[in-house]
Amino acid sequence: MRIKLIFLPFLAVIFQFTTAERSREIYEYDECRAAYQEPLGVSSGRIPDSAFWSTASNKKRPPHAARLGDSSGAWTAGTQNSQQFLGVDLGDRYIVTSVATQGRRGSDEYVTEYFLEFSDDKNTWRIYTNEYGIPEMFTGNDNGFQERKNTLRYPITARYVRFNPQRWNMFISMRVEIYGCLFKPYVASFGGNGFLQYDISQQAVQTESDKLELRFKTNRADGVLFYASGNQGDFIMLEMRRGFLYFKQDLGSTQLSRGRTVVVGGSLLDDHNWHDVVIRRQKHDLTVVVDRLVNQVRSEGLFYRLDLDNYIYIGGVPYHTLDGIEVKYNFVGCIENVDFNGGKLLVDAHLGESPMITRVGTVGFNCGITSDIPISFPSSESQLIIPGSSAEQIRVAFEFRTHDTNGLLVYHPCAALGSYVSVHLDDNGFVSYKIVSTSFQVIEDVVRNTDVLSTTRGFTDGLWHSFSLHIDRTKVNCTVDRNVKVSNRVLDIQSGNTYYIGAYKLSTGFLGCIRNLEVSARRVEIEELSSDAILQATIGTCGIRDRCTPNPCEHGGICFQDWNNFYCRCDGTGYKGAMCHISAYPVSCAMFKLYSNIEGMEEAIIDPDGSGPLKPFPVKCETADGKTITYISHDSQNLITVNGYQDPGSYIRMLNYVTDLPELTDVIERAQSCQQYIEYICNNSRLLMPLTANSNNQDNTININTPVISNLPRSYGWWVGRTYQPMYYWGGAAPGSGKCLCGLQEKGCESGSTTCNCDAGLETEKSDKGYLVHKDYLPVIELHFGDTGSVTDRKVAHHRVGELECTGDDLFDNVVTFRKADATIEFATFEADNAGDIWFQFRTTTSDGIMIHNTGPVDFIEVRLFQMDTIQFRYNVGNGVVVLSYKSPGPLNDDIWHTVHVEHNRKQAWMRIDDQPEKITNEDADLIRMLDLTSRLVVGSSVGNTDGYVGCIRGLRVNGRLLDLKGMVERGEVTYGVSVGCVGKCMSNPCFNGGTCQEGYSGYECDCSYTPFRGWMCGREVGINLQTSFQVKYEFDAIQGLSASDFQFARVGFSTKLKQGILLQLRNEENTEYISVEVNNNGGVRVAIDVGFQREEVNTPNQGIDYCNGQQHEVIVRRSNKGKKIEVQVDNYAPGVKTFDISDKSDTILDNPKYLFIGNNDTTETSRGFEGCIYRVQVDNIFPLKRAFQDPRPDFISLFPPGKVKEDMCGFEEVTQPGDPFESRPKGGDYINVTYPYVPQEGMTTEERAILGAILAFVFILAIVFIVFLCRRRDKGDYDTQEAKFADVADNQDTAVMYNETGVGEVTKRQEWFM
Repeated sequence: MRIKLIFLPFLAVIFQFTTAERSREIYEYDECRAAYQEPLGVSSGRIPDSAFWSTASNKKRPPHAARLGDSSGAWTAGTQNSQQFLGVDLGDRYIVTSVATQGRRGSDEYVTEYFLEFSDDKNTWRIYTNEYGIPEMFTGNDNGFQERKNTLRYPITARYVRFNPQRWNMFISMRVEIYGCLFKPYVASFGGNGFLQYDISQQAVQTESDKLELRFKTNRADGVLFYASGNQGDFIMLEMRRGFLYFKQDLGSTQLSRGRTVVVGGSLLDDHNWHDVVIRRQKHDLTVVVDRLVNQVRSEGLFYRLDLDNYIYIGGVPYHTLDGIEVKYNFVGCIENVDFNGGKLLVDAHLGESPMITRVGTVGFNCGITSDIPISFPSSESQLIIPGSSAEQIRVAFEFRTHDTNGLLVYHPCAALGSYVSVHLDDNGFVSYKIVSTSFQVIEDVVRNTDVLSTTRGFTDGLWHSFSLHIDRTKVNCTVDRNVKVSNRVLDIQSGNTYYIGAYKLSTGFLGCIRNLEVSARRVEIEELSSDAILQATIGTCGIRDRCTPNPCEHGGICFQDWNNFYCRCDGTGYKGAMCHISAYPVSCAMFKLYSNIEGMEEAIIDPDGSGPLKPFPVKCETADGKTITYISHDSQNLITVNGYQDPGSYIRMLNYVTDLPELTDVIERAQSCQQYIEYICNNSRLLMPLTANSNNQDNTININTPVISNLPRSYGWWVGRTYQPMYYWGGAAPGSGKCLCGLQEKGCESGSTTCNCDAGLETEKSDKGYLVHKDYLPVIELHFGDTGSVTDRKVAHHRVGELECTGDDLFDNVVTFRKADATIEFATFEADNAGDIWFQFRTTTSDGIMIHNTGPVDFIEVRLFQMDTIQFRYNVGNGVVVLSYKSPGPLNDDIWHTVHVEHNRKQAWMRIDDQPEKITNEDADLIRMLDLTSRLVVGSSVGNTDGYVGCIRGLRVNGRLLDLKGMVERGEVTYGVSVGCVGKCMSNPCFNGGTCQEGYSGYECDCSYTPFRGWMCGREVGINLQTSFQVKYEFDAIQGLSASDFQFARVGFSTKLKQGILLQLRNEENTEYISVEVNNNGGVRVAIDVGFQREEVNTPNQGIDYCNGQQHEVIVRRSNKGKKIEVQVDNYAPGVKTFDISDKSDTILDNPKYLFIGNNDTTETSRGFEGCIYRVQVDNIFPLKRAFQDPRPDFISLFPPGKVKEDMCGFEEVTQPGDPFESRPKGGDYINVTYPYVPQEGMTTEERAILGAILAFVFILAIVFIVFLCRRRDKGDYDTQEAKFADVADNQDTAVMYNETGVGEVTKRQEWFM
């Protein structure tokens, strides 16, 4: 049979979404697509009761009761902790695609979250992990009766499956089902000297998309698994190296572009467990998946077709010099079910009928290799107690792997008291041993790791290392891998009967895995050990995980780990935090200067996108005229000579900036403006003169009739910016002008040149210089010059390019105001699988409000202002609601900008407010799962538009990317309750008469405390209508006393027709000193003052105006020059001014004022008082009328006569501002690309639904019968309308009524009588 390789388009990926998972692609194998998947027999009973087991069970609820849908009960764990398991033997190996769970029927007992483990032999177990290599925490149930099905993103192949509950309600109770397809294995085993060879030279393959699936198991760290190549140099391959799986491909290379791509797919794979490999390529998009660990990369090179026309090898290669191979060994182990682009390679190899397939060396078609049973030591108390034999030699050997230093490997107490052997890993990860003989002779030594390729200096690199110790009376031999320490000496030693592996008493125990244990030259059968010999150790699985593959540390951080956790070393990366996610530098000079106290120029390092991919770089920052300028340097800022380059553009200068173009572009695009100085100094060297076919003659003649060829240079010189286009203009000129600055000026250029000074061709030094200001083309990255002759003539030029100068930062201009508490702006769902951060600034006067919110079925994140001085970062990732709070020493609603920066990653939550200390809460890295968020990221309120924030937000960045709040509003995508800029209600000065506006952003309040007005907007006059006998008496006490030096200003409004009376009077208690404002006999206003030097009067000028005309007038009294000058003015008329001719030592002070009278005083005749209305009374910061009518009235204010003096607005109307236009929240439509959260509904049984249906049917029939009955009983005949007669001829109803001929008897005609 001739093998036929079918390279079909790869269609093995479909997209499914369940309510219990994030929106991720679900991979399906061709032989187990959705149509073939079925329950595997738990609920149907196909799997017998004997196939179930558990760690501990309730006697009435055994493991076999855990059948999905079984109404008899469920499995309930006998012990309620996270170490419980429910296991199922499927009877054969299956492709497991999904699992389902239920709680116990009729109860509130259910599991909310669990781990899933699987095995082929029931001895070695592996936990199901997600795309980051983290154990997947599956979402369970939220009640006791509903099913919750979880689809595995990448299926697993297993015979044994067990559930490990982690969180539960009340009791651990489960019912389960497992779904999938029967697995049909096609396996080949390799011993290191054989391989399978497929000749495809007669069937060349050229593909743009590829798929490679296979499974393998091995206990060797190195070997070639798969290799396919073509004669043009293309190849793809898989090889194991030091326990890591490397995938390599080369789709074709050129001299300038290397096409080789290398992806590290997984680690610790030499554990003799089956590992699943899925590789997919679609042109340049490459995905490598090893045991669900996903690596997505963009393949290198320019080509995207794979050309194969040579051989495909499985299990090894004939020689290890093939392109791309680095190891020197073929594979040892088993490989099964190899699918390459639809070709089932091992199926055809099993048949053995194709001449294209050659079996080279030893290749079997079964996997008879047994697995070594590993032992995990997950805690420092974990140990094995192994019996030994008493003899004159001590022998112990095993293989171990670990990432932890300082751990005891072996402790053996010898027969003699005080004699022992101890082996441990030291601080450096080296193996250190100590022997104390019977005679108390001490032998100590250290075995160091000499492997130059080890990722650590010691043996703590996570790889398997072989250890053996042999001690007898003549020597000590300690060997670790190939590192041997032999000590030849006479020893008096007698072995004991017990070996402690992993820990002993108070020693620090070993954390890691051990296998192939031998004691006293005998292999230890782990399965036969009693439970007393195994203390806190786990048999059958190696729980060690490579937490650093793929590297969780971002931005080049170095990952190192121990058994429980990983750590990121961020030194030298420019980033910080537990995951090196947060930038250690400000995003711009504007941010740097915000927290700097130094004026002028400063050196700084900025990171323009924060936690994004752009790198930090050095700059200089300056603040001038309120604007921040960023200076970015390069290597061409000094004068550089150009000589000997005659042809146009033959001289090329590449400018090397302190950072790369993406970083420069980000700074430029965010800046308000950018400029760059450029200068060309020439000596008979032309710059921008237009070229023609003859313009490069040595005599500088130009043939104007010869056109320029379009693909040739247009001039001798030009520059290139970030658009990579030649720029034929110079500093100070406009793009496309083809000129320098002088060419655009009225005086022109040298010698009549129309373009540049240098284009005059003068043999004297000239220059063209200026600033390039069109930032769309900046920065200058290349300079091209010519016409500099040879090195022997006098033609020469020099150039200089200044620093890139950018002013402003749009980050702080991207501002919006949330005017409504339910206004929102929405963006894509927050992504923080590995790490994610949110940065923004806010400004508000409100005390509470949600600023950021994103939700999922259970998980959420929330950033809110709480009780005006606290920022809360609240979230839930399955561990319940966690609140990280920062309480500010002062209020945060003080209407100034504050900075909020929060991060959530796999290790911790982090928050920083302004430049205050950081707040951190750590997570359990093994229990935490990825944030499962499905809603949009909502800014301004909660997802449900409640508990909203009112105020301003600017510079919102998510994972370093600026979210365009401002653009969303400007483009009209969001209109309700938001506006561009930080625009408060007080910006329009809505408060009248000097009232102070207190900002609320959604509204405002006017503080009228320091005005004589009141009302919502300080637009309401406070006055009194007085008769001649009325008065208001304001009494000062010692505490609130008024002095003359305080009295600088007074005002009082009045309206009257009577030319008499006191408007306002200040007086001491003895009535010896006073200041009085009165209406004089001429209808003017007089100020009488007697404070000690002499009595004086100041009257308003007599301009023929009688202020006692019943209209409102306002009097302003001002005192200045220490009381020696007084000015009285009514309305806008000319004031009366008087300066007293007294010395500076004269007494101008009203000593100890006691009373303030309005309208009259207690010494004037009641008939001589003021009659009319007085309002707007103010003496400096005292407003007596406002105080007089406040509730309750102060006891130092008296109104005479009591009960008759009332508040009056004196003919004024209260002034108000028009209200805001009405806004209604638009109804939202369905979102696109959003997974809506599953909302569980209470279900009903079949019987309940039947009863409800019968009741509804009966009610419906009864309603029909009732309606028919009413229709048949309805009265028939005439009825009165009581309508007006002649209504049909009247023009309108009013006319008909006036005819007075209505049929409405009870309506009488209106009549009037004039007496």
